[in-house]
Amino acid sequence: MVRRPVRGVHCLPRPGRSDPGRRTVSRRHPPRRVRGRACLRGRQHRLQGRHPGPRVSRKLQALLFVCGSAIFAYLVARIGVGRLLADAAHTGWIFVPILVLYGVVYACNTAAWRLIMADEPVRPPFWRAYAITVAGFSLNFVTPMVNVGGEPFKIAAAARWLGVRRAAGSVVIYQVLHTLGMLLSFLTAIVLGLLLLPPHPALRAGLVVAFVVLALLCWLLLTGHRRGVLEGALDLIHRLPLVHRLARRLESQRATLVQMDAQMTEFYHKRPRRFFQALLLEYLSRSIFMLEYVLIGLGVGLRITYLQAYAIGGLTSLIQNTMFFVPFEVGTKEGSLYLFFKLLGLDPALGVYTAIVSRLRDLAWIGVGIGLVWLAGRQPAREGATAP
Repeated sequence: MVRRPVRGVHCLPRPGRSDPGRRTVSRRHPPRRVRGRACLRGRQHRLQGRHPGPRVSRKLQALLFVCGSAIFAYLVARIGVGRLLADAAHTGWIFVPILVLYGVVYACNTAAWRLIMADEPVRPPFWRAYAITVAGFSLNFVTPMVNVGGEPFKIAAAARWLGVRRAAGSVVIYQVLHTLGMLLSFLTAIVLGLLLLPPHPALRAGLVVAFVVLALLCWLLLTGHRRGVLEGALDLIHRLPLVHRLARRLESQRATLVQMDAQMTEFYHKRPRRFFQALLLEYLSRSIFMLEYVLIGLGVGLRITYLQAYAIGGLTSLIQNTMFFVPFEVGTKEGSLYLFFKLLGLDPALGVYTAIVSRLRDLAWIGVGIGLVWLAGRQPAREGATAP
């Protein structure tokens, strides 16, 4: 009702001019500029790429909830309800602080993501962002082999505040920082492994090679954050054989990728303090997570130092990420913990028990996360979605 009369003004001839075909502007109205157009309701959000996108559809939420619940039930059935209850009973009261500890880890992850979104006119409140984070990590875990189910969900859930493009940019930036924090924790674990594990030449050589490779990956990620990496990745896909069809499909999104690259480099160059604060929170979350092994040891009367726990947890996680193609990390966690407990002179059977308790904690938080899929996808309050 507003735009049609406004557009009609531009067709009126200005007094003193005889060219009726020339589009002119009345003296009573400002020229057509962004500032004038921003007065139209909703236009400012679209101009800045922050127009709220559609909320997570109920069909998608239902599909994610059903698939996640089915996989969750499969994991419970595979391990056995009786065994899970017996392990929980054996762990006793110590299982409660283990669960709370992982909640603190998710709080650090959420705080890091919200730091990335700090410059946005509106962003998800902390507890809504917390629900989205937990749901996203849970969907990643129940996605077999590739662990990519959580990021699209986070983008769709956060788009109600940021718009689709800005939400996608924030998730990409967070994922890069999350990976960088994980790599730094791996480097820390390798250094501790060189100090604490037996000095076998083959073991030391493997740790040194892993350190060099991980340090190179850290450098590449930092370079990507400084210069942008998404458009370059698209150019690389065009050069690779067998993926030309994918490259052609992504080519239509080049402008969006360029904008996301700009969002990424802007965060690094214009907000370096916030960048390193978010990275520190991600590294802190990994460091807090290592306390789980100390708590599990206390539950069975075994004293595990924090440095030992960090070496065990970091190196085990490194092996699990290297073997990412194994569905649900079946066997990789148990085998890795058995090996590192034995190398540190601890009872290797307790390594297997630690893996079981860790999986029990995983299942508990997956159940919470799948339930939060509904809460995280709910439409926010109207004023929060449209605030300037």
